[in-house]
Amino acid sequence: REEYVAPELDEELTEVEYPIHFLDFETVSPPIPLYPHTRPYQAIPFQWSDHILSEKGDLEHSSYLFRENADPRQDFAVTLLDTLGDSGTVFTYSTYERRVVTELAEYLPQKSGQLLATLDRFKDLQALIKRHFYNPSFHGSFSLKSVLPALVSSMSYDDLFIQEGTHASLQYLEILNPETPTEEKKKIEEALLAYCGHDTLAMVKIREALLKRF
Repeated sequence: REEYVAPELDEELTEVEYPIHFLDFETVSPPIPLYPHTRPYQAIPFQWSDHILSEKGDLEHSSYLFRENADPRQDFAVTLLDTLGDSGTVFTYSTYERRVVTELAEYLPQKSGQLLATLDRFKDLQALIKRHFYNPSFHGSFSLKSVLPALVSSMSYDDLFIQEGTHASLQYLEILNPETPTEEKKKIEEALLAYCGHDTLAMVKIREALLKRF
């Protein structure tokens, strides 16, 4: 099968407001709630990564990881609003981030208006690819791990200690465990930052690779 590229994709990727944000969250969903006002298996966000592309083409990276043994949601929301500012298209890779922000807005009524306002700027890169692009190397999967090597051969997840979200959640619980040695916690923190940052850089590079098709 040949690669398929719909002409609409170009417009979808370039109809943006700068600076463009490429955003990814990590969450933990404990079966037994860790914090008050949470339900079993509720996704609690503890980490974000934001690659920010200026109109000139400069790329900056901001990241956040909550390291305390406490409810991260208030701090997560404040830092997220700070990195996103009040302008710029926000690319995510799925609707997951949108759902998490919606839940945060319910939990934090004083931040609700600001949080929900960011959603007007969100664009789901995975949905755009599903609608307008196909490469046989995807083998039917549109996950970042499948799409990235097909479009950006220089990037992969193979060298990362953490390679997917479930592993990230489990490792985060190790940071919270008082019995985990400090050195081990530092290693996990570095691995989490590397993994989440890799996801958002992957989105930058995927968009770049797709624009080269036009």
